[in-house]
Amino acid sequence: MWYEYIDKNRFLLNLYNSIPSLIDVDIHQLNISDTGDRVTLKFNMPYYADNPPKKWVDSKYNTTVVELDFFCAKEISFKSTNGNYHGDIQICKDSDGLIHLDILGNMEVHLIAEACLMQAIDGYCYE
Repeated sequence: MWYEYIDKNRFLLNLYNSIPSLIDVDIHQLNISDTGDRVTLKFNMPYYADNPPKKWVDSKYNTTVVELDFFCAKEISFKSTNGNYHGDIQICKDSDGLIHLDILGNMEVHLIAEACLMQAIDGYCYE
């Protein structure tokens, strides 16, 4: 599954009994920084956490948002059809150990990078 290729994924594993596939997710951010060496992807999980922290429950959060950073980008392409971005996200590793990110939807992204790090996971109230 996609989360196996991401470093520092322990919190995500604790939030879900079974981590969902990333089908038709809302995408908040795709950011290229550090002269192309770092690509940040921020998106909503398909459904709220099974085991949210008490702080999230007390705040009445209903949505889990994930931020991933991809490092040492080797290749990237991007195409979109409108500004309300959503799509299916696939993350895998090839035989050379490189991480592949593919997003298919009203935005299309293909990225090859050396590493992927779980930068942040948070909850919020989506109304």
